[in-house]
Amino acid sequence: MLRARAAEVAAVVALATLVTIVIAAPVLRAPSERVFGMEIVGRHYDPFVVMAQMAAPLRSSIYSQPVTDIPGALLARLSGPVAAYNWLVLLSFPLSAAAAYLLARYLALSPIAAGLAAMAFAFSPFHFAHAAYHPHVAQTQWIPLYLLALFHCLDRTTPAAIAMLVAATIAVTLSNFYGGLIAAVITPIAVAAYWLGSSTSGARSLRRLVITVSSLAVLAAGGVAYASYAAAAVVDNRTAFAFARTDLFRYSSRWWSYLVPPVEHPLLGSTALRIWEAAGVREGLLEQQVSVGVALLVLGAIGALGWFSRDRPRPSATRVPILVIVAVAALVCSLSPEGTIGGVTFVRPSAWLYDVLPMFRSYARFGVVVQLMIALLAGIGFDRLRRAGTRRAQFAAVALVVLAAAEYAVRPSAMSRDVLPTTAHRWVAQQGVDWRVLDCTPLTSESESVQWLTGGRVTALGGAIDDCGDGHLPEKLAANGYTHLLERTASGNVEPVREGLQIAARFDDGRLFTVVAKTPAIYTATVTGFHRREHDAEWAWRWMGGDGTWTIVNTGSVPIVATLHVELSAFHWARGLEMRLDGAPVRALRVDTPRRWYEIGPLDIPAGRHELVFRPTEASTVARDVIDNGDPRRLSFAIGAWRWSVSGAPP
Repeated sequence: MLRARAAEVAAVVALATLVTIVIAAPVLRAPSERVFGMEIVGRHYDPFVVMAQMAAPLRSSIYSQPVTDIPGALLARLSGPVAAYNWLVLLSFPLSAAAAYLLARYLALSPIAAGLAAMAFAFSPFHFAHAAYHPHVAQTQWIPLYLLALFHCLDRTTPAAIAMLVAATIAVTLSNFYGGLIAAVITPIAVAAYWLGSSTSGARSLRRLVITVSSLAVLAAGGVAYASYAAAAVVDNRTAFAFARTDLFRYSSRWWSYLVPPVEHPLLGSTALRIWEAAGVREGLLEQQVSVGVALLVLGAIGALGWFSRDRPRPSATRVPILVIVAVAALVCSLSPEGTIGGVTFVRPSAWLYDVLPMFRSYARFGVVVQLMIALLAGIGFDRLRRAGTRRAQFAAVALVVLAAAEYAVRPSAMSRDVLPTTAHRWVAQQGVDWRVLDCTPLTSESESVQWLTGGRVTALGGAIDDCGDGHLPEKLAANGYTHLLERTASGNVEPVREGLQIAARFDDGRLFTVVAKTPAIYTATVTGFHRREHDAEWAWRWMGGDGTWTIVNTGSVPIVATLHVELSAFHWARGLEMRLDGAPVRALRVDTPRRWYEIGPLDIPAGRHELVFRPTEASTVARDVIDNGDPRRLSFAIGAWRWSVSGAPP
């Protein structure tokens, strides 16, 4: 028996592995350069945070999910963090198929029906969507394995069955936080449905129920103790880690989410995307990928109807009420906290769960249980059609399976993307030279990952250089040791030709410039106390209100004499401006409202960094008070272009 079941599981794993290889072929050819999955919500930072964690030394924290984190870290030691991320995700497909198959066979589905259910669950839209961003949530194999252990313990409370339940509970809880939440919420419903749905009084042993529930209670107590140890900050102050309640409406599913085709679908994906855009769904689009497909719903309905058949139902059909109850419960839990029907607003389970556990917001993830239950019901429906004995029923069974495969189909070429954001980044990473490249994009959670992904070759804006629109950018790049500048085409911040830069390579999604400017004798390193750069058809400027400060750098080793030539305009009327160098006054001037060039200096500038302060001699003015433009900023001067001239060394 065990040998035969092992052979069946091996066959399912082999089939799931083959399908995974076909779908993930582009990733398997370059596992350290590409990431599996479609970018449904763009280049989000979540995958790169996980990759960085895999590359770092293992340590416990409130965010640790060890059943997934430890294998990921071990894989990273062998193949690197990007490849480890891919292996962790891709392995979840055959493992999910194996776990779902074992559960289906335990529920008395035939091998072929169990295989159908296993493949439908493993390659569901939910799994594909989260595999692209959330490797922890993608470990869907633990949900069916946990339910298998739970049902088995309700049937046979042997030491082995209890041990299996303990192991499965630990695995589903410590593989990902949402797995633990889902298991905790679904368990009472699943236990009640399974025990009450048992076909004979013998199967409804009160003793086995008590032992199983007692075992779960002990596990729950152990879980609370573990949480108090590993995540004491969360237990002590839940609100400190709470998400806004409004997030629940964004990251919970709509009931009709289960009927909309997945956006990964090669033919229907664009239609699905238009549906979601019309519904105003953007940030939560990933969570809405819970489609179960028409074919599986029809097969599931056929399976459910078999329970009402006058004929003696097959053993698998007796499980229908259990699967339906668990599916409905999971679906309701996946919905937003409140719903309105006929003008009446009613509360849903996610509202109550949020009051207890406010650090969870993505209740659409209960959809993984809906996917599993529908797949199992579809398997039962397939068995019923196949055994009906009529050619029409058998043809319908095959047709619905083919339709299900078509509804779950994906295009392999669309199921991966480069780990780097543009072709220009990839080209830089492939060069066997020691370059230092500035990526002309702001430093964000997403762009931060580019630095370590390129081995430190590419850095984002921030620190010494925070503005690619700076007219002195080439000199600043040279002074800070940059060899190249990378512009993402969409940003449009860098002109095609600029003195001090030469085009090195052009791509559809970016351009690379070589820095040919020489390191200047003096330059303005940082600018603080100024608003963002503005421009019109004639010039570009930055407003200041109170004091504005420049950090200037004499790049040599000896003092120099330098003069600042700067384009200034006073706001609304002429104003006084005092200049201070390292705290000492160096020049006072009257600035007119029409913009023009002013000279400040000559100044004796010692080697190194210095602070040059622009200090208004009168209070700044609220813009909207004098020009009625609605601008609440306090303004004094606008600074446009500037340049430094060096006349030599001080006497």
